[in-house]
Amino acid sequence: MERPVRSEEPRVAAPDVEPAGAEVAAQPDQVTRPPRADRPPRRDRPERGPRPERAPRVDRADRPRTDHRPTGLTDAETEQVAAGRASRTVEREEIQAAEASPEALAAGKAILERLLTLMGYDVQVSIVTGETSKLDVSGEGDESEALGALIGRKGERLSALQHLLNLMLSREIGAWTRVLVDVEDYRGRRERQLVELANRAADHVIETGKMLQLEPMPPLERRWIHIALKGREGIGTQSIGEEPNRRVVVLRRDA
Repeated sequence: MERPVRSEEPRVAAPDVEPAGAEVAAQPDQVTRPPRADRPPRRDRPERGPRPERAPRVDRADRPRTDHRPTGLTDAETEQVAAGRASRTVEREEIQAAEASPEALAAGKAILERLLTLMGYDVQVSIVTGETSKLDVSGEGDESEALGALIGRKGERLSALQHLLNLMLSREIGAWTRVLVDVEDYRGRRERQLVELANRAADHVIETGKMLQLEPMPPLERRWIHIALKGREGIGTQSIGEEPNRRVVVLRRDA
């Protein structure tokens, strides 16, 4: 069987067609620049005055220390103290109560006497002033023993009584006011215990050179620690953490 013979047609090369929209970049030798004389003049710039003389550089070792960085701390302890300082807030209700005005104490005394009488207590309320101003409730004989019910576990009922008094006092005065309430010198005994604890902690820090963290405390008790050590040479105190786990750290300070 004979195969059909293909007709050979001459192939014509496709012309080079440039895509639409393409631009041909000019060659460097094809760009012509206007003569220098024809260029537009630069804007006149104002003359600069003489530069001020720089202050002489002070070597880092000669600079005075202003950060009062505590000594004898590890890097982790230093970061913790710095974080506590950055997040420092005003100590809360009990600290403000400890700084109550004489007028607030007098008005609070009258309200507390009426309140305790309605509760069936035959007691005396006295005003105690000093570093920690307060209203002290005391009784005699059986009344003294019965007052233990107003204190409660770790002073919980005492704090509730104080809060109730402050609500009534603020309503009478017309502004939010706080006074501190104590029963049978409960807070006074706790204050003396914490002052002793603070001094022992300071002795330990001086001996070892390391920071010492105390147990978490309410604002008033932290205030007692700060007051007890504020005049101790070479010792500083600072509150760190968040409520209810906020606590005092005792550390060394440069004189």
